[in-house]
Amino acid sequence: MNTSSTRVSALIRRGTVAVVVALVAILGSTNISASAVSTPESSLTSAWLASQVGPTGEVNISGSTQSVVTQTMYVAQGLGATGEHRDALDRAMSFLSLGTSIDEWVTNDGSGGTVAPPGADLPERLASLILLANTTGSNPRSFGAPAVNLVARAQAMYGLVVPGFYGYQEPWSSVQDQSLMVIALQAVGATPPAAAIDWIVEQQCMGGTTPQSSLGGWQASRVTVGNVLQDCGAPDPLSYSGADTNSTAFAIQALQYLGRTASVAAAATFLQSAQATSGPNTGGFPWFSGGAVDANSTALVLQAITAMGQSPSMWSVAGATPLAVLQSFQLLSPAGDAGSLFASWNPGVPDLLASYQGAWGLTLTAFPFPVLAERTAIINPIAAPAFTG
Repeated sequence: MNTSSTRVSALIRRGTVAVVVALVAILGSTNISASAVSTPESSLTSAWLASQVGPTGEVNISGSTQSVVTQTMYVAQGLGATGEHRDALDRAMSFLSLGTSIDEWVTNDGSGGTVAPPGADLPERLASLILLANTTGSNPRSFGAPAVNLVARAQAMYGLVVPGFYGYQEPWSSVQDQSLMVIALQAVGATPPAAAIDWIVEQQCMGGTTPQSSLGGWQASRVTVGNVLQDCGAPDPLSYSGADTNSTAFAIQALQYLGRTASVAAAATFLQSAQATSGPNTGGFPWFSGGAVDANSTALVLQAITAMGQSPSMWSVAGATPLAVLQSFQLLSPAGDAGSLFASWNPGVPDLLASYQGAWGLTLTAFPFPVLAERTAIINPIAAPAFTG
């Protein structure tokens, strides 16, 4: 799910990452979240995502440079947020529960620009699968065939390289990775250590030589030199550096969910400073302040807004809300593309990353996804073993 990293390679950046909330009991503990909001726009996107799922669960969009497993995971995350088209979601989960699919999604195959060595588990991917398994009523401690304990694998990553951090610190996504991991573990009753939350808090761009334009936000990863955490730089949409809206949105969701909210007010101020106040997408959000507004960033900030208990109307600029801006990225024709969202750098063309993350924002949900109502049957159980749960 790596929002920042998947989008870097699609744009010259990689891309990912979130949503929820109703009263949900998970493993004996109660977590408060907000229900997804179904609208004509979100239902249209959900229908487009569902239409990409094949009879045996795979998603294989013609011309896509992403693997079949990655495409299927993206679609499943979008459908998990909306809670619609359960037949398609169940088929996708059956495919994702195969041992080969799990390993391909979770482990580093060595083809990307990651710090983690080949074969190592990637924290954002493992966390996103735990969240998705939990959402769909599966058991993340015994997931797939053969059964895999995803939670144990996640916990084994703690402090592996850096104290308080899960796995390897990727320069494009460390804050997102850690945020998703602590949310996922908390959601399934495996409360992360306080030091893991402290790591997120300490990464916030505050004080020192940090420029005003980054104060309160989070950048993807801060460098440590001689055990000293270096200050943040100014947001730069050309070099993809400095505090950004995506990392900040993930951090807000984690801190809200884990009850560490002291840093959130400053983060909200940072997001407001990054919001577009002019141009065709006024009211939306760029990845970095001063850059082009895009569907993914706007959707992720909508999740953060929801996590803070606020309404998109409270973030209106010149009469335009972030939700209305996100909706403007949705294609309505031709019929085969209707419901998909396009990337700002490729107008008019369906983009899977923008579409599945766009569904998160369109439904006004925040991580973790709400657990969906139990179903008694898996579609096409012969083609692939049903996921357990």
